[in-house]
Amino acid sequence: MPRATQTGVYWLRLRFHLSDSLRSRTLALQFWRRGTADVYLNGRLLSDSTHRARVRGSRIAPGVLEVPANGPAEQVLALRVAPWHPAPLLLGADRLTALQLRLRPMAQLVQIERGWADEVALWRVMAAMFLLLALLHWVFYRYNPTQRANRYFALYSLAYCLFMASVPYAITGSVEFPSWAWSVAIAVVSYGLLTLGGLWGVRALYTLFGFAPGRVYRGLALSGGLLLLAQWLTLLSPWYLIPYLVFAVLVLAESLRLTGRALRARRRGAPIIAAGFGGGLLFILLNLTLLVLGVPLDGIGSNLLFVPAILLPPLGISFFLAREFALGAELLLVKLGEVERLSAQTLAQEQEKQALLEGQNETLEHQVAERTGELQRSLTDLRATQAQLIQKEKMASLGELTAGIAHEIQNPLNFVNNFSEVSAELMAELREAQAAGDTEEVRALADDVTQNLGKITEHGKRAAAIVKGMLEHSRTSTGERTPADLNALCDEYLRLTYQGLRAKDKSFNAALETDFAPGLPLVEAVGADVGRVLLNLLGNAFYAVRQRQQSSEAGYQPTVLVSTRQIDGRVEIRVADNGTGIPDDIKAKIFQPFFTTKPTGEGTGLGLSLSHDIIAQGHGGALTVASQEGKFTEFLISLPIN
Repeated sequence: MPRATQTGVYWLRLRFHLSDSLRSRTLALQFWRRGTADVYLNGRLLSDSTHRARVRGSRIAPGVLEVPANGPAEQVLALRVAPWHPAPLLLGADRLTALQLRLRPMAQLVQIERGWADEVALWRVMAAMFLLLALLHWVFYRYNPTQRANRYFALYSLAYCLFMASVPYAITGSVEFPSWAWSVAIAVVSYGLLTLGGLWGVRALYTLFGFAPGRVYRGLALSGGLLLLAQWLTLLSPWYLIPYLVFAVLVLAESLRLTGRALRARRRGAPIIAAGFGGGLLFILLNLTLLVLGVPLDGIGSNLLFVPAILLPPLGISFFLAREFALGAELLLVKLGEVERLSAQTLAQEQEKQALLEGQNETLEHQVAERTGELQRSLTDLRATQAQLIQKEKMASLGELTAGIAHEIQNPLNFVNNFSEVSAELMAELREAQAAGDTEEVRALADDVTQNLGKITEHGKRAAAIVKGMLEHSRTSTGERTPADLNALCDEYLRLTYQGLRAKDKSFNAALETDFAPGLPLVEAVGADVGRVLLNLLGNAFYAVRQRQQSSEAGYQPTVLVSTRQIDGRVEIRVADNGTGIPDDIKAKIFQPFFTTKPTGEGTGLGLSLSHDIIAQGHGGALTVASQEGKFTEFLISLPIN
């Protein structure tokens, strides 16, 4: 057809003359078309109405229409043609012939059609064989997923199976499609499957031989993608097979390289796979040799030589993988038998151990009962010892308090004694003045006696208050909380603790500083318990400053500070000293029971532990410490107001 008729819908006519020998025979009219066509012979539509150009597509392979025998010698062939217009990206599409006709005897065409049918059947048989390989090796992979070579080989076989199943549609053109676009799409998918299959086949060899895919495999995958794109763009050109042939040569070269490398490394299975590739190459060379020698191999004959070239390499790989699977299954059976034997042996040993354990359990139960009794007795002794230690701690604090009280109570007693003696003398003078009748002198002496008695009463009450505080400290706490004046409590225990220490060591002197917040609200607390805490903290403070004083540090003045303040609904009591301080490595241990840094016999290690429990558990407060070794120590008591 001329270039001008490559678009649109056109009518074409052709007159032809048949010889007498041809007129008596049934003829076949073959026509290749790129698009659709309705064929009329002598004015009669040969194609069925359902195959008209405006409703149907096209074929790659030739259509066949029957020309009846005994027709006229002069005949007219008319065609209504609608050419197909491929996409501009498809290279070489403009070179395709829109329509080609051929007239030949029907008997000759039947023979050709039979050859086509045999060829299609051969492709389908090969597709079935690859499908069996795909299913077989996928089952192998699912049974043993560690053998990843089976997975890649199954994908390779499936890709080749789908390609060979599509050959009758994509290459031989034995099926009619609604349009040429369908046939092109089938061809695109088919060659894509070939490319993927080749890559999966090479990957199967990598995995089977234990080689890691590197730059060569990545380069092969990249070249496969580029060559596949080139093939898609040249599907309608005469050179459409060249990109795939180049890729097939690259895949074959990489497969042979891997096989040779495996042979040199003496990898298991390499000889079997090499034999498969060798057989395939042998049939390819035989086919090429016959082609060069001009030996006619038409139709299925050429394919019979081509089929072994395709099948022998994958069959070699499949045979080795199946052999590996069989060996693995056999090894597994052996291991299962060994496991059963070991299980029986283990069961017997377990029964023996169970009997032994039962006897040991009885012995252990008896020993546990004995040890439990011993532990119970030890626990009872420990509790008694702990109670004794706590009592010792209380008595130690009571001793310190008693010493302070004794010193503190001595002052009011001295006043009582002095005023009593003076009052006795005044009474003697009063009697003399009364005998002398000196009324004014009697009145003056009586006033002096009255004043002395008031002083005696005052200092007697002071002594009684001190004794009462001592009794409250020594009495076991009932846990009942009452409103307590923390300022008075701190002031009293500061003086008592200091006087108690001075009673033991007359040479010790320290500066006592107080900073009590005015108007401090009363706090619900157990006064005796809080007093014990203050007594313990103040005792530690005086001990620390005394220790530093004994180190003869120049210019050092022992100082103990007690302060109170109210912050955010809480009352804080700070007991600070400028003594030896607490090392950082023992700060975390000072509240632990029985931990002490004092020499043996001078401390039980329970003072700070009991103080922490009284403040934290007994009063819902907090007791914390801040210290710098050689500088200072400050304990902070925080108590809620309500």
